[in-house]
Amino acid sequence: MGINIKNITRLITGAALILLGTAAIAAPVEISYQGAGTSTSLNTMTNGSVNAGLSAITVDGTNSLALNTSNSTMAGTWSATANSYTDIQNGAGKYNRGRNGAEKYAKAGYLFSLLDNSESLSDTAAKFNALVNYVIWDIMGSVPELKDKREKTLVKDLKKRADRNKRFDWSTTMEVYSANDRGITREFFAVLPPIATPIPSALFLFGSMALGLFGIVTRKRAAST
Repeated sequence: MGINIKNITRLITGAALILLGTAAIAAPVEISYQGAGTSTSLNTMTNGSVNAGLSAITVDGTNSLALNTSNSTMAGTWSATANSYTDIQNGAGKYNRGRNGAEKYAKAGYLFSLLDNSESLSDTAAKFNALVNYVIWDIMGSVPELKDKREKTLVKDLKKRADRNKRFDWSTTMEVYSANDRGITREFFAVLPPIATPIPSALFLFGSMALGLFGIVTRKRAAST
């Protein structure tokens, strides 16, 4: 009985799609708060001072900088899912609700691109980062009113700039980490490079199998000519 080349091709294609789909599933990562990083305080009208800006974290043991998407503590260690730009466009993310969910991330991603990611900052640069974080809080939820008039003016300007970038492609700017804790809206934006997702060894096994099958087909064709 001869080998049906079409059936072999379909088999290989189907197996490839299954394995590639498996590889695309992001494994949970461990996020651990390490310290204040370059974040600084902002004075508010009602809540005293709040801390905002880039904090120091580790992602599976690798040092990184990240900011919180809400005015809440980052302290602790938790499991999270890394979401890329494509993931957010496809509906992932804690704040991706309704038709304008992806726009929130686009505006936040644009603002994130303005941050100074240096390990040490001047007071002015640290304050700017904190105000960027403050505007991101406002985009994603709510914020306490600032006390300083100059800071309020800068916040208004940042909001206008964000509104003009509702379609911003932040794929080369940041990674979104969504906490896996049930019922907790905890999410962080971290600087790239993102965590690399290892390719399962099954893909390498599949590659060897595919080469072997194509070798058989080639030999059969050569023998029949």
